[in-house]
Amino acid sequence: MAGTVAVTPENRWSAAGWLFDWTLEFLAERVADPQLKDELHEIVAENLGWLGLGDYGSDAEQEMRALIRAHLVSEANQQFSPMMANRDGALRLLQDLADQV
Repeated sequence: MAGTVAVTPENRWSAAGWLFDWTLEFLAERVADPQLKDELHEIVAENLGWLGLGDYGSDAEQEMRALIRAHLVSEANQQFSPMMANRDGALRLLQDLADQV
């Protein structure tokens, strides 16, 4: 199953479920608001497959966008094993998301 991030109402990023979940867990580990952290974990736990960046208010949206732009790809590059199947493809997808936000 795939997951989708609504970057804007018209612009969406989709990835395999595991990469979508990894992205949300990345955000959940770093956001300041405990309620947002819980909601991100819930999206993963309930296998909802959808995150609208604008659905949680402007402060949360700005924080998530900043985290994605500044840290998502570098963190994945550190965490993903060099032996991981299609590692380069996963990093490219994450870079696509970072570029869109």
